[in-house]
Amino acid sequence: MRTIILTEAQAGELAKQMGKQKPICYIMCGIPGSGKSTWIKNNLPVEIPIVSRDIIRAELGMSKSADDKFVGSREQEQEVTKHEYDKIRELANTQQNFVIDDTNTGQFRAPLIDFVRSFGYSIYGINLHTDVETCIQRREGQIPEDVMRKINAKIRFIDPSEVDKVFDV
Repeated sequence: MRTIILTEAQAGELAKQMGKQKPICYIMCGIPGSGKSTWIKNNLPVEIPIVSRDIIRAELGMSKSADDKFVGSREQEQEVTKHEYDKIRELANTQQNFVIDDTNTGQFRAPLIDFVRSFGYSIYGINLHTDVETCIQRREGQIPEDVMRKINAKIRFIDPSEVDKVFDV
């Protein structure tokens, strides 16, 4: 083992760097109507920035508001994804904590996690395990029951191997 001698200033800087906490990105996971947005409102600081595909669709004029549960064409959803990644990049450049409020139930999650991690973030997954019957009731008139059941049947909740911490709610 080698002995390394540091000056007082170097030791202070090293201690400062070791104590530095990485910024955190919270990634929500749950079927529509599971309570993701409500969980954010009740559990995270009110000022935390939220990256939401529903909000982006409304900003782009694809829906009337973020409360509309609209899913666009393939081309529209690609445009939403582009804006989502732009918003994440903007927030990451400031190294502030933020939350991604979307279903994040499957195939698009891994590239999203990789993208966020490339900015040096710790990633906390929040899995909402709300029963499908409750979710169907909450989204009645917005999302057909058969679609909700298909989403529920295919959901892959965030696994601890994907992120730094997982919270199951």
